[in-house]
Amino acid sequence: MHWKKLSLKARLVISVTSLLFIGIAIADIATYSALRSFLITKLDQQLSASILPASRSLTRASLGESVSQSQFAFVPFGSYGELVTESGSTFVAAFVQSPAQAGSPPNLPAISSKSASIAFDRPFNVASTSDPTLRYRVLADKNEATGAVTVLAIPLTGVMTTLKRLVFIEFLVSLSVLALLAALGTYLVSLGLRPLDKMVDTANEISEGNLSARVETNNNQASEVTRLAKALNYMLSQLVAALERRSQSEAKLRRFVADASHELRTPLTSIRGYAELVRQRSGMLDKSETNRAMERIESESIRMGSLVEDLLLLARLDQNRPVEKLPVDLSELANDLILDINTVEPCRKIDSDVEDDLWVIGDKNRFIQVIANLFSNLRFHTPECTPAKVFLRHIEPDQLNEFNGLEIVRADENGFELPPDGKFEIVRFALTDFGPGIERSALRNVFERFYRTESSRSRGSGGTGLGLSLVASIIKAHGGSAWVTSGGSEKGTTFGFDLLIDISETEI
Repeated sequence: MHWKKLSLKARLVISVTSLLFIGIAIADIATYSALRSFLITKLDQQLSASILPASRSLTRASLGESVSQSQFAFVPFGSYGELVTESGSTFVAAFVQSPAQAGSPPNLPAISSKSASIAFDRPFNVASTSDPTLRYRVLADKNEATGAVTVLAIPLTGVMTTLKRLVFIEFLVSLSVLALLAALGTYLVSLGLRPLDKMVDTANEISEGNLSARVETNNNQASEVTRLAKALNYMLSQLVAALERRSQSEAKLRRFVADASHELRTPLTSIRGYAELVRQRSGMLDKSETNRAMERIESESIRMGSLVEDLLLLARLDQNRPVEKLPVDLSELANDLILDINTVEPCRKIDSDVEDDLWVIGDKNRFIQVIANLFSNLRFHTPECTPAKVFLRHIEPDQLNEFNGLEIVRADENGFELPPDGKFEIVRFALTDFGPGIERSALRNVFERFYRTESSRSRGSGGTGLGLSLVASIIKAHGGSAWVTSGGSEKGTTFGFDLLIDISETEI
């Protein structure tokens, strides 16, 4: 099977087992080499210690003297000795208790007392003459006094037997250890990859529609798999949140399209109705009736044009187009608002708390539109002559989330973030009425497009339903945040906005 087609578990087990096999094989080879070197060294020491007694025994035997077994007990049975005299005669003897103990003699190179093809005092290996499985360890020594050369060959049978036994034991032990470690490794790999299997199961659940499924994590562990599980859970949470936001956005879009269609259909229906009336009864209407029809057509056309302009402005603001940045005196605009209210509704008492010469950077016409929309909202949603208050001042960062002891609700769900460098000022504008108020549960929605706190109220009054949406979008385009707060039903409402002003930009 192709390596890449194997599962992760199989590849890990095979890799670990292969590494174990290599490690055990290296250990076995090292053990074999060390033991062989030790045994050969011991055999060489035995050769060095036995060469002189062997030379004496071989000399006596070559002279016809009897040699007892006790005199060559210094070498193992089956060893061979060879004596080459200075005259060239050669005497070979086997050190045995019985002829049956003599194995195939060693295949020694030609040796003479004057020249030898082997190095003296340096052990070496030779094969036997007829048995390929029998080898000897050989040492040659020359007697400088007599000129005789003695060669002693000890069989390697004991060494080879010990090494073969070691190989057999190593094979059995290594195979058992490898099998045991492979089984243990398989279990540990399976245990370590179990969270991955759970992740797969969780992913399958999510693919089947269970978006609430999550991977179980152990906060006491800091393994890679645990971190992956936490990252996956975070990703799933973000994905679910994104899907929910998309669903909410789609719902808002459908509601917006329906409301926009309704808002446009109403003036269009009126225009078409009056146009058909004039066309069908052109000869039957007097001048006043005709003028009335034309006035209604003009009024509805203006209303429809205003709605379209508001929608286009919202579309441009949604595209995050940059706004004009010029110095604007908000104090002047606030005082103009108070003057407008006093002119249009003289009976409405307006209290003023406006800081003088409060300059900001932005688009003056857009700020005028914001303040005008807040004024229109005040007129449409409070009884005539209801008192109000205009507030415009610098505030401290710890005042951002409340106004007059009431928690504010911002149009932007992400809140209002302050830069970390501290080189800024916060300017707050607020328009407070003492009218009917708004339930706290409805405050979050008042900045939505076409939202109305009284769903049954006729859309023929109270503007297009886009005024507060425009306020929120324009202020957001200036880096600020629109907000609303209310004490509840019959406790009045405050609409306002906060602007974050770069100190360096306002130095004019």
